Amino acid sequence: MTDETKKTGIRWSRVVLVGSLALNIVILGIVGGAALRWDEGRDRAREVQVRDMSFGPFMGAFNPEQRRDLGRAFARNAGDARAARQEAQALFEEMLDVLRTEPFDQSAFEGLLFDLQTGFADRQEIGTRLVAEQISDMTPEARSAYADRLDEALKRPPRAPSFKGDHKDHGPERD
Repeated sequence: MTDETKKTGIRWSRVVLVGSLALNIVILGIVGGAALRWDEGRDRAREVQVRDMSFGPFMGAFNPEQRRDLGRAFARNAGDARAARQEAQALFEEMLDVLRTEPFDQSAFEGLLFDLQTGFADRQEIGTRLVAEQISDMTPEARSAYADRLDEALKRPPRAPSFKGDHKDHGPERD
């Protein structure tokens, strides 16, 4: 393998890493939004619970009122979600600039990744604490029922996405 091939492979792996981190931000936003929303009589948290293995199944096993309470508590403890998204977006833009600059500055890129991961870790820690507190406050019977709902949620396969309207606008038709 030539040095140029190695550099190209490393660059692509970094691009994939940045893309993966971006997807994590999107998922975190979806889960947080789902915890706060009840739209058209459908509970959105249920739809994303299997796709997000961090809090999704745990949130999906709570009843809608508990999810809303957790979402509000998270918003109070984690700060402004819009500001967090803007901060993450700024970090991604800096990462893209570093990725496009020659010579590549690995330490600058690594520092930006650590900054981004620190923000994620802080929010994950808040979510972990709030979920554990919610469960701890349950009666033994309620906790047992919650465990049953969580078990069922983990056994169900993820739902296939549904498309509204013309399927031709969304790629190949699905069975």
